[in-house]
Amino acid sequence: MRRKIVAFALAVAILISVSCDGPCGPSIPPAAITGDNSGGAIAFYQTWRMSDSHSLVEFYAQRISPEGDFFWGEGGILIASGDAAFYWKGDLYVVSDGSGGAFVIWEEPLSEPPYSQTHVAKIDSGGNVEWQRDKPSAKEAIEEAIPDGSGGVIIAYVDGNGNMSVLKIDAEGNLPWGEDGVSLNLGDCYLSDIASDNLGGVIVVRHLGYNTSAQRVDSGGNILWQTGGVQVCVSPAEKAQVVSDGSGGAIIAYIRDIPCEDGKYGSCDLDIYAQRIDAEGNVLWGSDGVPICVGPSLPRSPEIADDGAGGALVSFADERAVWAQRIDASGHKLWPEDVEVWKIAYYSLVSDGFGGGISVQYGGGGITAAAQRLDATGRKLWGTNGTVLTSQALELLAAVSDGCGGALISWPAVEFEGSKVSEVSYYVQRIDADGNLPWGDEGILLNP
Repeated sequence: MRRKIVAFALAVAILISVSCDGPCGPSIPPAAITGDNSGGAIAFYQTWRMSDSHSLVEFYAQRISPEGDFFWGEGGILIASGDAAFYWKGDLYVVSDGSGGAFVIWEEPLSEPPYSQTHVAKIDSGGNVEWQRDKPSAKEAIEEAIPDGSGGVIIAYVDGNGNMSVLKIDAEGNLPWGEDGVSLNLGDCYLSDIASDNLGGVIVVRHLGYNTSAQRVDSGGNILWQTGGVQVCVSPAEKAQVVSDGSGGAIIAYIRDIPCEDGKYGSCDLDIYAQRIDAEGNVLWGSDGVPICVGPSLPRSPEIADDGAGGALVSFADERAVWAQRIDASGHKLWPEDVEVWKIAYYSLVSDGFGGGISVQYGGGGITAAAQRLDATGRKLWGTNGTVLTSQALELLAAVSDGCGGALISWPAVEFEGSKVSEVSYYVQRIDADGNLPWGDEGILLNP
């Protein structure tokens, strides 16, 4: 179950003094969150203990029942700790093992070569750490992590040369694709998104300039599609997002850059398109895909969620509002008109597991977060304005499906003393299939 993170670029730029003792940097990420396959959640987060003489960063995991009770003690499980002066605020990852446990992933800076190390720990449903693997990761950056469908995890990372690899770790901590995983053999690119092929492998979408391509690696670690990957769109494309089509292939939503008719350099229009690639690597919806949003508006990055029927929901924002549309397995629009979901443009989309989707929005600057569920026909289920998730004005959040028609949301709350961060609190919230908040109007505070 993959999280979707939404960021408000201006508000998230937290200014802290250079000499700060705690979590210095441009942003405080929310707790990593995933479903526990029974309607509850597993969260992974970090806290800072600061004093005049010492600063400590600690990593905790917590499992929460569908009703909001803590399974792993009031303070959660302490996974690791270290000197906060050496830690950056990189993203944390948590991936469900499908049995009530999870993999937690974090990076540790080192003072000498290789200068960083990736840690992966496996926690069972009772909160016991079964094993931990440590991988030197010089000049590497973790980009995404997803379940492998068999109780393991697949991790995508990019090295210092821009080359992308995918690493598989099974439930026992073995590395069936080797110590370094499978290299996709394409330098100077960056990852856009990954999705499971639902057969133990992974589909990777990446950009090389404005050339967007996709590659599939099967459960045995074999690269299946043509060298360099399958081109998603002949025209320049960017901001691609991918989901499984349920049959070993993928559906990809992206921004298509429309060239200027007068031949001037650059693009004169931006449209939202989608493409489907089957399990064998064949492009099914034409060389440029099918249009989702075209016209004079300038849409922003799309979000995509699978509909469980071989199609997908696509959400996008323009200068007017946030919109959503559903397409079937042939690329046809299923809703007569795009559904207007929100009036502001910071949002995320996750599947509801029943042919529809859940959109979570926030605006920062005093606008509280809310969620709206769309059913398979595009009908809003949680009232005209959705359900408010908390009274806090949020500037960053993560959202995932709860597997029961609802969603799980996490966010940080940051307090300052002058220009320095004095405390970071982590919250989680659940909204059920009917739009109720079983974890209270303000969510649950995780910090021990």
